[in-house]
Amino acid sequence: MKNYIKESKNLKILIAEDDFLVSEMIEGELTSAGYEIVGKASNGYIALELTQSLNPDLILMDIRMPELNGLDASRKIMEICPTPIIILTAYENGDMVVDAGDAGVAAYLNKPLDAQELERAILISIARFKDIMKLREKNSKLEEAEKLNNTLMKEIHHRVKNNFQLISSLLNLQIGSMENEQSKHILEAGRDRVQTLSILHEKLYETGNLVSLPMNIFIEDLLKSLLEAYNTVNKFIKLDLNLDNIVLDSKKAVSIGLILNEAVTNSIKYAFTDKTEQNNTISISMVVEDKNILLSIKDNGIGFSDIDGIKDGNTLGMQLIFLLSESQLDGSIEVNSKEGFDILIRFKP
Repeated sequence: MKNYIKESKNLKILIAEDDFLVSEMIEGELTSAGYEIVGKASNGYIALELTQSLNPDLILMDIRMPELNGLDASRKIMEICPTPIIILTAYENGDMVVDAGDAGVAAYLNKPLDAQELERAILISIARFKDIMKLREKNSKLEEAEKLNNTLMKEIHHRVKNNFQLISSLLNLQIGSMENEQSKHILEAGRDRVQTLSILHEKLYETGNLVSLPMNIFIEDLLKSLLEAYNTVNKFIKLDLNLDNIVLDSKKAVSIGLILNEAVTNSIKYAFTDKTEQNNTISISMVVEDKNILLSIKDNGIGFSDIDGIKDGNTLGMQLIFLLSESQLDGSIEVNSKEGFDILIRFKP
């Protein structure tokens, strides 16, 4: 940036004016006022070239010029070789003032020039130019910081994603090598929980928001993953979804994801004795009602004979569902098994 501490009378000025007589008149007034004229341009392109070659301290730019008008020339100058610019105009209006500001122009003057107004405009243009350049420098640093942050986030995302995939792969290898069915089920449950967290992480990254997440998108992807994992195409299990556009913070999203993983996986594995029955349905509803969020997970399968044992959390999966619902979501949970199995969780957003 040029040094503008020196006296304004020592400024080197470039005049950009297509009218020869007006240009001569402006030069005379500036010279009489003690300013040095280093160049004169008859259109915007010449003004840009002379600014680059002569490096003036200030430009007086007519707004109306052939080939390239004053505002467009000012924009190019501020991009290529930033310099304080005063727009000269025979008229003024609100739109012109706004456009001049957007172009980076620091001040404007009405023709014919007045000596006092000229001095004031020069001082204003130099001061505003300093502010503009400071703001540009600050914005440039912010942009660089954002680029660095985005690069780091991409690297973190890929590493976390790869770690999730590695853990899932190791669990799949272990599952494939085991003969004990109970041990297989335990490892499969652990693999599914890892996959749920992986999907949550992926959705948070895709939305560009690590704090909150649209739950309808997350739930749809999670259920699709679970159905693919257990090859339910051959089991004729249908999904019935009713999802409001609800956005939750990432902590609640994790809890919802793990609850759905436990409940839906259980339904896929155990709810339907006749795997060819084409009315086998798992219904998921997540809606807002009376300032609460209601999450309903139900199936039309065989249900449970020992519903009291389910309420007491006699399996690890149900223990996890109750714990997440009451402790993490700070909500209430109801379960029943009148027609299939039904879980209803109510919590605050």
